[in-house]
Amino acid sequence: MKKNIYISFFTLIVLGAGTYLYINQREVSIEQVFPGKVWAKPIENLPDLKGVGAPTAKNCGNCHTEIYEEWTRSTHANALTDIQFQSELAKPSSPKWICLNCHIPVQNQRETIITGLKNGDYFRPVEIPNPNFNPEMKAEGVTCATCHVRVDSKTNESYVIGGTGGTSPPHPLKIDRDQLMKRCYDCHNETYTLNESLVCSFQTGAELHATKSNQTCSSCHQPEVRRSFVKSSLGKPVRTSHKHGFIGGGVPKRFDLYPDQIRLGYKPGIVLSGIKVSDGSIEIQIKNVNADHHVTTGDPERFYKLRLDGLDSKGNSIFQTETTIGQEWSWSPAAKKVNDTRIPSGETFLWKLKQTDLPVASYVFQAIHVRLKNNTSNYMIQSSGYVSSPYKEQVESMKDLYPHSSVVIESIYQLKTKSRKDTSLSELFKRNAERKGE
Repeated sequence: MKKNIYISFFTLIVLGAGTYLYINQREVSIEQVFPGKVWAKPIENLPDLKGVGAPTAKNCGNCHTEIYEEWTRSTHANALTDIQFQSELAKPSSPKWICLNCHIPVQNQRETIITGLKNGDYFRPVEIPNPNFNPEMKAEGVTCATCHVRVDSKTNESYVIGGTGGTSPPHPLKIDRDQLMKRCYDCHNETYTLNESLVCSFQTGAELHATKSNQTCSSCHQPEVRRSFVKSSLGKPVRTSHKHGFIGGGVPKRFDLYPDQIRLGYKPGIVLSGIKVSDGSIEIQIKNVNADHHVTTGDPERFYKLRLDGLDSKGNSIFQTETTIGQEWSWSPAAKKVNDTRIPSGETFLWKLKQTDLPVASYVFQAIHVRLKNNTSNYMIQSSGYVSSPYKEQVESMKDLYPHSSVVIESIYQLKTKSRKDTSLSELFKRNAERKGE
């Protein structure tokens, strides 16, 4: 009898252990864990494109020379090599495969294919080698194919999605402007919570829709330009095209990209709509004139720092004060937005303060778009041991390699004459490019 009980108890242990192992190791599909989420999977492997070859940006650039040159200077082209991103990606708490779905969004760019998640745990992806991995395409970040190339389900051949027709390119072409316009939202309009401390909050698309504007993302971030879509030697007509610099907040990914910001279409979303000094008070009005979404938008850690310096008659700074426009989040023990002072489209932010008793002759106002705080980059440098080469060395030198912020507005107000002089954007960006190590 005791022997039978022992055998039964042993059987229960074995069955229990087997059940635990089965449940813990079972593979759950990505669709079950993240139903309906575009960002949960990369774009499927793309076969070579007829008349082009592998759907790399470099191959596209053989004909689309100007567009390719603009793209190489863009934030999209630097989506993988972004030093801040590489530092974040290397954290032990980072669900790397999910982050990469936006930063290298085509399966050809990935060394492995994620077939599912063990027990539905996004930290335990099931990976197999990707036979179509293209290392050159991986380095291109958000490449041309991200928006423009897909696979025809009937023929299993790659084709290009275009916004306009009227020419006869060597590759298959389907005109679907609406699909191109909506593609931005797959990454720039996603808000989700993985766990209490892992939150992604990008609501730019929702902010745009709320304005009921007729503008699209491309209206501002891809300004129109009259030119041929391809190199002049092909003899194609001049048409309405779009710049492909995808200019955003004016803080590029490298210092050498500053000269291209204005050329590719940058202008601040905000304007300094007024400075008023009277009766011992100062009023500064900042209006969101040029953006059909909030400013700032996107990454919740971006913000505007507003700075006011008081200068004496000799130009020496004798007074300084600051405030911010942006979101404030508490990240521990759980991620939570605690304040939001951003400016919706068309609205005004009023900064009121008392005038100092010091002998100020003029005030210098600056609006500074901050992407990365110094204390945050200090922490990244200290924890660079998580990062693999060559990015480890870049993170360690990120003060000299990675722009943290840009001065996008500067104005000098003379108290005696009540006159105002604004610094040109080109001069500001020339200075920004020289701010390494700050």
